Amino acid sequence: MNFERNNNIWLFAVVLTICFLFSAGVRYQQFESWKKTPTAYFVGDRPMMTTLDAPYWLRWAREYNEGTYGQNSWLGIFLALRDYPVSTDTFQKMTRKVLSIPLKYTDPNPIYSSSSISSPSEIPEIRYRDVPLLSYLIAHLAPFFNYNYYLTGTLLIPILASLFILPLGIYFFRIGVPVSGLLGGLIGTFAAGYYMRS
Repeated sequence: MNFERNNNIWLFAVVLTICFLFSAGVRYQQFESWKKTPTAYFVGDRPMMTTLDAPYWLRWAREYNEGTYGQNSWLGIFLALRDYPVSTDTFQKMTRKVLSIPLKYTDPNPIYSSSSISSPSEIPEIRYRDVPLLSYLIAHLAPFFNYNYYLTGTLLIPILASLFILPLGIYFFRIGVPVSGLLGGLIGTFAAGYYMRS
């Protein structure tokens, strides 16, 4: 029985990996078809972005690599409000009574603004937790694509969009219906709305 269960796990892992690679490959083929008509999909060597938030993620990735992340005044406001209401003085005073952690053991909330940095030598250290995960991934993969952040973000889409299959397949395998997980993952990843969006 244990031998059969181990074989089932390995067989399922192989089939799940094949489904993931198939999904990523089909999405990557869409990028290859873009290359055939570059005037429709590229501006110079940069793929065109179809969402309004894409330039923000890419700029934050570039600023992270340059070491200037968080020095923009607008970004400083965004980072300060990201922890709202926890970062407010009123909330801190209310919770100080409830929490028994001494203040010397708590981390201060970083507030980045252009006025808090008086000289370039006083630039605060950029922690990976302060950078959005998507920007962090793009920043670390950009060197492999000659620091072309647009291309890096575009080529990351097939992988990240196909990751949906893995947790769904594993979950359904754990509850005893692995075929439902595999088919659900494939149907979900190729659903028209999700496929066109990513």
